[in-house]
Parts: sequence; C-alpha cells; structure tokens
Amino acid sequence: MLKSLQVSTRATTNELGFNKPGALAQYFAKRWLIEPSAKGEEIIAWLLEAALGRNALYFIERTKEYVDKWGGSGEIVPENAFDGFVITGDPIEDTLIPHAVLVWTCMNDRPWGEEVYHRWLDELLAAGSAEAAYLAASLWPAHDLMAKVTYRPVRWLVYRGQLDAEAERLILRELLKEEYGPRTSLYGSFEYDDLLFPSQLLTEYIERHGFTHPICGLIDLRDFDWDNFLKKYIQEVLAAPSWSEGTKGAMMLLYLFLKALNKSSARFRELLNTLEQNLFKLDEKHINIINFHMDKTENIDYNLIKDYINYLIILYNKTINKSSFSTKIFSKYISVGLKTKDIYYIGKYLNDIIFGLMLKEREKVESWLEKQEDDLRIKDIFLATYMTKRIDYLYFYTISILKELKNEQIEKKIEDIHGKIKYTEKIKLLIDQARIYFNKGDSLYKICRFINNILKREGRINFGDIFIKDYAKIIHSWHPNRGYFSKKDVFLDSNHLGLYLYYEILMGWGNTMIDFADHINKEKELKVHSKIKKKIIENLYGFIISDTGTKINLYLNKIENNNFPCEEIKYELIIKLINIIENNYNNSLEYLKDEKIMIKVREIIMSNIYSLMEKLRDSILIGLLGIDNKQKNMIIY
Repeated sequence: MLKSLQVSTRATTNELGFNKPGALAQYFAKRWLIEPSAKGEEIIAWLLEAALGRNALYFIERTKEYVDKWGGSGEIVPENAFDGFVITGDPIEDTLIPHAVLVWTCMNDRPWGEEVYHRWLDELLAAGSAEAAYLAASLWPAHDLMAKVTYRPVRWLVYRGQLDAEAERLILRELLKEEYGPRTSLYGSFEYDDLLFPSQLLTEYIERHGFTHPICGLIDLRDFDWDNFLKKYIQEVLAAPSWSEGTKGAMMLLYLFLKALNKSSARFRELLNTLEQNLFKLDEKHINIINFHMDKTENIDYNLIKDYINYLIILYNKTINKSSFSTKIFSKYISVGLKTKDIYYIGKYLNDIIFGLMLKEREKVESWLEKQEDDLRIKDIFLATYMTKRIDYLYFYTISILKELKNEQIEKKIEDIHGKIKYTEKIKLLIDQARIYFNKGDSLYKICRFINNILKREGRINFGDIFIKDYAKIIHSWHPNRGYFSKKDVFLDSNHLGLYLYYEILMGWGNTMIDFADHINKEKELKVHSKIKKKIIENLYGFIISDTGTKINLYLNKIENNNFPCEEIKYELIIKLINIIENNYNNSLEYLKDEKIMIKVREIIMSNIYSLMEKLRDSILIGLLGIDNKQKNMIIY
C-alpha cells in the first residue's frame, strides 16, 4: 500500500490539506466546474495534489509563481523555496525534490552557496529519505555531498555484486513489479541510477558476475540469444565440481523453469538433461523444494521455502508466466503457511494471482487473507479483489472492474475494510487502486466516475463530463508511470510553465516527440525554459556537447565536486577528460591557456597519477599540461 501523503508542518493548509489554489487548479476549474466557485478551486487543488503528489504540485505551482513575479534579471527562486516541500521518506513523493531543486538552481543566474545544498541534503537524510538523498548528491552542484549518503540505487548494487540481504530485498522487490512499472524513484546523473526494466537486472548481474546468485535463475531463457549470451555462463557452472550457495539457488530455480517448459520447448531439452545429471551438487533443502513443486511431496516446512518465496513467486508468475500454473503453485504455498509479510512487493501481478485463485478456492483464499491482518497491504488486496472481474479469452485473460459495481457498494466495502473515514480518504484509496491495479482502459474511467459521484454528493461540486477523462489522464501520468504523457489539450493547453517543466523532468529532458516551447506564449517564460533545458541536458548528457571547452569545464566540475557512486566511475570520467583533451588538441590548447583551468586539470591528473600511467606515456599530452614526468619520484616512459 502506498504511503499516505503527510501534512506539511511548514505551510498553513485548509481542511482539504492544501493552502491555496494555484494557476493549474484555476486552469482545471475553468475546464471542469459547471458553476465556478472558490470552494471548487480548493477541491480541484486537492484533487491534483492527491493524483500527482504534494511535492509535485508544490513544484509545479511555485515554479510558475516565481517566474510570473520575476522582473527579467537576477534571482528567480529564493533560497527558502525548499521549505515548502514535505519530506515523507516515500521515494514516490521525495525523489522529485532533487530534480525540482536542480531546475530552480538552473533558473537562477548562479547556484546558491554550497552550505545551502548540504543543509537540504541533511534534511533529506534526517527524514530517512535515502533515495532522494542519493539523487540530490548526484545532481546538486556542491562538493562531497555523496560522502554523506550510503544508499545506492538497485542497479549499482548489481554492478557492485556481493549482494547483502538488503540489496537482495531491493532487487527482488523490483522484479516483483510489472515490467513497465511502477518506477518509484526518479533518475540521477549516472547510467546506473535509473531502472527502466526490472529484467535488465538479471542480465547485468550475469554479465558482470556470472551465474553466481539465485537471481540468475529467474532469467527467461526464451528472451535471449542462448548460444551467444547465456550458454557460456551456464556451461561454466555445470562444469564446476561443486557449487556455491548462490549458484545452488540459481540452478534450482533454473531447473524448475526448464521443467515447466519441458513439454512445450525442445530447444532446452539438452540443457535440462545435463542439469538433471548435476542435481547431486544441490543440498537436500533444494531437492526438497524441487520435489514439492514437482508434486512429488504434498507438504513442506514453510521455513524451508521462506527464504526463496519471493524468487518462486517471480519465477512462476513472471518468468514462466502461465496463469493456471502460477495459481496452482500459489495455492500450495497458502496450504503450507505462506505469510504475505514475507512478500517484498504486492502489486498488480500478485493481485491477479490471488483473484484468479479466488475464482476456484474462494473460502480458502479469504480465510488465508484474513489471517494476514498484520500486513496493511492486504486491505488494498481485499478492496481490489472485491472490485474485480475476470474476462477469459482463448489464450489469456484480463482483469477489470465489475461493470455493474455501484458507488454505494464500493463505499460500503471501503468502510467494511477501513472503518468510517472521510470522503477525501475514500478518494485517495480509489486513486491508489487506479495507480496499482486498474491503471488501464475502462477500469480507470470507472474509478474516476466513482470519485466524481463522491464529490458531487459530499463536496456538493458539479463537474462537467470532461472531468472523468481528464482526471484519468492525470492519475495515469504520476511520476512512477513517467513513460506516459498525454499529448492532448488537457496538459498542453494549460500554458503552465511549471507543469511543462515537471513533465520535462519525468521524460528526462530528451523527449523529441513534444517540444513544450511550442506551447509557451510568453517571451519571459520561453527564455527561462530554454535556459533551464540547455543547462540540464548538458549536465545529464555531457557526451552530446560539441564544444570542447564546455565539455572540459563540465567534466572538471563533476570531478572536483566528487559526487560519484563509486571510485571506478570517477576514474572513468578522468579518462574521458583526458581523451577529450587528446582528441581535440588545438581546441584544448586554446581553452587551457586559462591558467586556473590548466592547474585544475593538472591537479586532477597528478592526484590520480598511479592509475593513469598508461595515459601519461603520451609526450604531447604531458607537454600540453606542463606535467613534469619526474614528479612524485616517477619516470613515465
């Protein structure tokens, strides 16, 4: 279940939880309200906050306010702008903050003092917002921010290898999600800061570390070039006289995968036969787990499969991906004492399994769910399964909301699960259902109709017909679903610079399908948008910069700020800096005439001289930088 938005202690808010309707709320008031009113605008501001997130709406509305008040020169955003954010510890809410601060930094003529960024980073860390703190250290222009942050995004954990229990949990949590989201954290400035598709974690781990961890056994062999990629890694394992604990787990899962495919795929039959000849390398517990899944034994001690339960759910529900198979296996887990609190992430995939099983064994499933009362996420599952119907097609089925479901029925069910709550809390619960379980097609519109009916009755607000379609698009475009953006008039006609910059953030500033500049009609706003976009693209995608001096300066600043996730990445950037200088000799010579820049480059190289000896065999480079090759008692040949 998603964390509830926390009320800010820094801003005065009205009873709905938002202090003042901004320009975006006023824009939608004109689109939606049949009879405009101040109360209507307040409710719309709250609806936008509930759908987009409090920090997102704060950034969107404040950005436009700051630019509107700007006189054309000097500082646009004041230093205290950060104080309006609400740090919740929830990455969905908080990871926008580092990007918002970066945008505001680029709006001004110069960054704030370094102590400002360090103070803000300390606030993120104190609130337990590890993901946001990491992104802040990655993106903000101040020295040694990363030294304060221990958290690393999940792809960096895979890059590093040697996974501890927490790293394993984070990786499995991502693999339990749908392939296209939700992506709870935003991206940083390094390649491995972002995770586009959870399945890439498996290939990246195998490429760097071999078939040495249980996660490797979750890879779907059907999706890869067997001969040129996976075959060599698995053959190395099969040839080994014994297996490590991690490899045993991987090979157990791989064997279960191959057995599930045995009747439908001759492609991997030879591999299956070879693997069966090597099962003696597994421990007794692995053999017992295999026998349980092969129906050779009916019972197993739940504690024996507990450590593998997330792996097994991923294997049968996503990798093998046969609905009848996964529901049958899940029923077996329930029978031996499965506890939902042992499952790292409960989302749409798992809801579909539970609902599919309910159609066959309702009493068993409901009895089991009732025993999981210590897991608050089960309340969401109860509500989702109540709202759900299954439509069977020839080769697959789809889950959607019951067409005949009425408002009074769904609200009664909400009260049965959550007790008496305010109508605004009911709406938040419905938004969460739309985000996680019913984020496509008619189901999303159905939820927005429920919301509309609640607002009409409780809020005494009448919206026009366009509200349902508009609000469905707004819910669907929250940042964990950041690949989505409505190109239609609902957003583009707003002429709202804050909203445009928000979606620039979500789309990584590089989307060529939409040019928001085409929809900005004020020269002042166009100037601000152009300046911000240029600066941020250069910061995030330095490799596209053509000017040698600009690129050298960018790399110098990054190296000096020293905000790298690991030393290896810093070294790679130093090599790139040297390559730029070598490959653009004449332009570099001109740029390095500035003695301050020359000294910076020389100091960086000399402080890493032991790692750069191969590069410093180039006499032209040594001469260009004025390096004495006998410094530090070394002679470079």
